[in-house]
Amino acid sequence: MDYMLERERIAVGEILFDGCQEQPIDIDINLPDYCPDIQRILKCQIYPKISSRSITGDRLMLDGSYTVKIFYLDPEGMCVRCHECDDSYTAEIALKQQAENAMVSAFARVEYVNCRASSPRRLNVHGSFSLCAKVISTGQCEMVSNICGSDVEQQKLQTTAYELVGFAQQQFSVDEVLELGQGKPPADAIVRSDAYVVLQDCKIAAGKLMTKGEANVKFLYRTVEENGELETMEYTLPFTQMLDCDGVTDDCSCFVSMDVVSADAQIKNDYSGDKTFFDTQVKISATAKAYRQKKIVLVNDAFSRTYDMNIDAKQKTMETFAESVQDTIYHKAELTQEGTTITKVIDVWSEMASATASFDEGKMKLKGKYNLCVLARNEQNAPIYFERMIDFEHEMSCSAEGDLKCEPEVTTGAISYRISGSGIEMKTEIFIRAEIMRRITFKSVTAVTADETKPVARDTTASLCLYFADAGESVWDIAREYRTSMASVCAENGITGDVVENRGMLLIPM
Repeated sequence: MDYMLERERIAVGEILFDGCQEQPIDIDINLPDYCPDIQRILKCQIYPKISSRSITGDRLMLDGSYTVKIFYLDPEGMCVRCHECDDSYTAEIALKQQAENAMVSAFARVEYVNCRASSPRRLNVHGSFSLCAKVISTGQCEMVSNICGSDVEQQKLQTTAYELVGFAQQQFSVDEVLELGQGKPPADAIVRSDAYVVLQDCKIAAGKLMTKGEANVKFLYRTVEENGELETMEYTLPFTQMLDCDGVTDDCSCFVSMDVVSADAQIKNDYSGDKTFFDTQVKISATAKAYRQKKIVLVNDAFSRTYDMNIDAKQKTMETFAESVQDTIYHKAELTQEGTTITKVIDVWSEMASATASFDEGKMKLKGKYNLCVLARNEQNAPIYFERMIDFEHEMSCSAEGDLKCEPEVTTGAISYRISGSGIEMKTEIFIRAEIMRRITFKSVTAVTADETKPVARDTTASLCLYFADAGESVWDIAREYRTSMASVCAENGITGDVVENRGMLLIPM
């Protein structure tokens, strides 16, 4: 005999890919005629960026470019020069299945870079960067919520989950012409630019997400002065942006993340001909996910009071949104360069930040690191460069419970510093955002049948049976053993929970 099964479905994110693919770099660079010879290389770095993401069938396509920048000293050893070269790439990543409507999050991570000057005008660069991506499609998690049959006893699990009802991905740009501050010398060339974005607010309005934030941009530029001194300039660009997110309603919980794709600028002349303007464009990639709370009931176990029952089931794990948290911390570190006294700081910046999370007693514990880079001058007024990898730890309150996991998003922001003795005391702003997911593991029932040739043997001479139970014993297991209902066992013995509280005799209705 087959039983009819009532099923319930919940929309969840199905991961089609979560990993990294390495892109090697092996190039020879010849300095153009307008660049002075190389006395010493201060720093060589790869700056990769992803400009587009697309899915065709079961392939993820990532297109972008990378810039190799070399900071070096000129023949006199007193002036910092920068040369850069660009190239594009296309990467193809295989997915485990075709994806028609999928959400792609991707970022580029530098693995290593080696740079050697084979002559004063020739450089050999070897390195690689990884393209890390996660592809999530909207799938359906199906579970049995009820077994239809008058002879069936069922153990049901009731829980609350969040359905993934919508997501959106959108790129937009913040464009502005920025003027050098008063007293700043005009610019000859931009040596380095970077930016980070801070999401300040997100509201649901008319089926869309209204976001508010600011893009923070910093330029290191070479002045028009004869000695080519380096100066820095920082700007804050506020923005509001509407994100289309099909399926979002006022009762949804949303998680939004934003990353800077690129920060480009061109030097422009003012009305008098001086180069005092930066025509700036900051490209930002926004990803939004909308979840709606839903109560679900699923059959965890069952038996028949009349016949032997066969249950086909398999263990299944479903990930559901639990909570989003965010925080801003200020991490202090002291950097020194052995045998060197720093007299002036030209620029400081951070090139990477990462973190892992663990959960314990209502706390999310973060362990992470970021790389601090310093361009300065020593007591001989000669430029020097050094960097240090800095470790940090941080705890955040977390109200979610259960089997939790998350991949925290960590971004470094403003960096303040003070020269102290022979080193630098630095304070780095670190932004932390995390989408916490809860894993629900359950028995997924696929089929239920009863063998009518094997009826349950019953003692019809008695209406009650005596059973000596241990404290903590499962009432469901006792009822299953005697093929009676759990509700009747509880009612007969005044049990209010799922387990026997005290060791003693129970009356089992037959």
